[in-house]
Amino acid sequence: MRRASFAVAVVASGFLLLAWAASIDWSAPLRPAAQRSVFGSEFRALFGAAEDHDGRLHVAAAAEDFSAVQSAAPANLVAEELPLLRYRFADFPRTLELTFLFRAQGDDDVQTVQLPWPGSGVASFDLSRVPAWKGRIVEIGFAEFPTAQNVPPERGFAPFDLVGVELWSPSWRGAFAALATDWFGAWPWSQRSVHALGRDSDAPHARSAVLFAALAAAAASAWAALLLGLRGRRLLVAAAACIAFAWIALDLRWQAGLLQRLALTRSLYAGVAWPQRERIVGDSDVVRAADEVKALLAGEPAERRVLVLAGSSYEVLRLIWHLSPLNAAPLPLALPSGAALPDGCIVVFYDTTTWHDNPAMRALLASSARITGPDSLLASGFESGRVAVFRFRRVR
Repeated sequence: MRRASFAVAVVASGFLLLAWAASIDWSAPLRPAAQRSVFGSEFRALFGAAEDHDGRLHVAAAAEDFSAVQSAAPANLVAEELPLLRYRFADFPRTLELTFLFRAQGDDDVQTVQLPWPGSGVASFDLSRVPAWKGRIVEIGFAEFPTAQNVPPERGFAPFDLVGVELWSPSWRGAFAALATDWFGAWPWSQRSVHALGRDSDAPHARSAVLFAALAAAAASAWAALLLGLRGRRLLVAAAACIAFAWIALDLRWQAGLLQRLALTRSLYAGVAWPQRERIVGDSDVVRAADEVKALLAGEPAERRVLVLAGSSYEVLRLIWHLSPLNAAPLPLALPSGAALPDGCIVVFYDTTTWHDNPAMRALLASSARITGPDSLLASGFESGRVAVFRFRRVR
């Protein structure tokens, strides 16, 4: 009898914790009382090329910036009444990220929400977690773009179908479906993926699976003490078993997410020879800039100092990486207070106009020479302001 009571208590507490994680409205029905469907054919392409195909929207091509956007204008859509988003795509490539777009009446700004990869089935997202999802919604849509920092923009797009969208009123089924997508959906890599135990995305999300597992293990241990009468060493062993079970469950979840992300890697690199693989990077524009700079500096001695400044810290580090084996370093680290740059060093600016917009930088480079000419590989880059290279000379 005690064991049966323990099993019932563990299952009941687990269910209550799942309901808590899913933010269940206890007054909501089991199934949605109201639903609203928007078929793929009701969307139109704002960026990229798309056409109606048997009720679906077949997105055949991306725009010039390698992204695609589809939009629909549903009538009489009240956000608070239909907060559960259900979306379905077909043949959606692993190399694209997906974002949901919406605009409320009277609002000029379009709101964006990152979504996990939709897969081949139906995925769910609880829009009630998004503060801007309120009032009358006059436009909804999706945007797709190559996964940042992982996929070369020119290799990201492949044709896919937008099957359709459903919006549900609050219900237990919808809340649990959104929780499942949140916990087990294929979210893209981020810079935090290598060390994040829980979700590594800033998108609005359900309560942490890690916290759920910890509370479930604690509840099971407490029931073991209360209902099974375990004490001392036996209780310690039972608690350790609960923690180990929770740990294994979290690890399996993490492994499943890793396999989903590895599917993206395989779609890019499978069947590609190693020399070509190193050229398949998410920042192919940085690679091209680095190749041009290395070609320009091919005659320089190996010890020549190359100092780099870019539009972001990430681009600085990636440009230094791609400039290898040049003796490159970040420009800000070479400018400590009161110090001077080594005469004759090379200063590279990428995706930044600091070299002519910042008065202090203009003064620093006053006697420096821009390394360019009509026949330079970088001539077009200089004209667009994308890349600028100087040979530093001290002001005399």
